[in-house]
Amino acid sequence: MGIPEYIHRHGFRRWYERQLIESHAYLTLAFVALILLASGIEVLADSTGFNYFAMLFAAALGGTLMLVAWRRFTVLLARAEQFAESATCASCRSWGEFRVLGQESTVEGDPPESGRPRWLRVRCTRCGNEWRIG
Repeated sequence: MGIPEYIHRHGFRRWYERQLIESHAYLTLAFVALILLASGIEVLADSTGFNYFAMLFAAALGGTLMLVAWRRFTVLLARAEQFAESATCASCRSWGEFRVLGQESTVEGDPPESGRPRWLRVRCTRCGNEWRIG
């Protein structure tokens, strides 16, 4: 489900909360992967033969997983904060109370890392003011 559909169905506040929870779950995963990387490197010095390659693989897996999880964390958090900063209506000062009218053109296969849509066109549910967030 895309961002406009999710906001329409559940509201902006719930979308924002979900983005924060999901991004911090990725941060936790990155921390656990960092521990796997560090422990793999530490055990690597004492390993020989098959165990050496197994520990090398575990350390490489931990490092790769850490980088992917960290990247995902930063992208989700940055997009959520970018939308939240401009989610206040200029007329009535209500935060997060709007309907999505349009969005930046996106392709169905855009990866979440692309940060799309980068902007949404919205209308306040209280006063009818229109503006762009993002």
